[in-house]
Amino acid sequence: MSDRVALVMGGGAGTGRATALAFAREGARVVVADINEKGAQKTLALVRDSGGNGIAIQADMSRSADIRGVIAATRETFGALHWVSNNAARAPDNKSVTELAEDEWDSCMSVTLRGVWLCMKHQLPLIEASGGGAIVNVASLSGMRGDAHQAAYAAAKGGVLALSKSVASEYARRGVRVNTVCPGGINSKGMDFFLKSMPELREKTLNIHAMGRLAEPQEIADAVVYLCSDRASFITGHDLVVDGGVLVRSNVIDL
Repeated sequence: MSDRVALVMGGGAGTGRATALAFAREGARVVVADINEKGAQKTLALVRDSGGNGIAIQADMSRSADIRGVIAATRETFGALHWVSNNAARAPDNKSVTELAEDEWDSCMSVTLRGVWLCMKHQLPLIEASGGGAIVNVASLSGMRGDAHQAAYAAAKGGVLALSKSVASEYARRGVRVNTVCPGGINSKGMDFFLKSMPELREKTLNIHAMGRLAEPQEIADAVVYLCSDRASFITGHDLVVDGGVLVRSNVIDL
């Protein structure tokens, strides 16, 4: 990936940050975009500390003007774009579909699904003009399984899976590959807060993973970088499940 340009949307923390650092280790110049400007700047500092090069931009994935600004800054700074990870999402609290408020549904869709569409809409022309590349949208097992009490999030992530396949088909002969990564549980601040708030779920959460643990952010990042790399040059329209064996468990527990 030497001299290539990678963009990480939602790169200010967690898996997004790990992905930005993974791209940098492979030699890519990295654009870090996040709604949290301090988080994006922190990721950029870590990229530079590791010997990498990049820029950080504050951006809200639900705002078209922000996405256009990210692309304009990428073009102005590096003149090209090759690899993208669209990583941001927003999820309401777990609740019954009948208790889900309209504004909660709309808020989830605005970032988790509409945001991915907006990102690709503005990313694709620059990727194509740069000679081609790859997009990896971070989806979720919820989008594949339709988990209970996650109607908005499951619908949005299911939409990301279908949207990614549609764009993969459209751009396959135009030099742009599009895939998704579907993680299981990830060892993150958000997950840690969730498990600490309901300690009775910790054992159940670990138990639904056949490997008995959560993924580290770096493990998801490595899957994203692989799908962007030339090692995955014949892979497009694929959903790569990185779940520690959740889907192969015969005794999946409904959380």
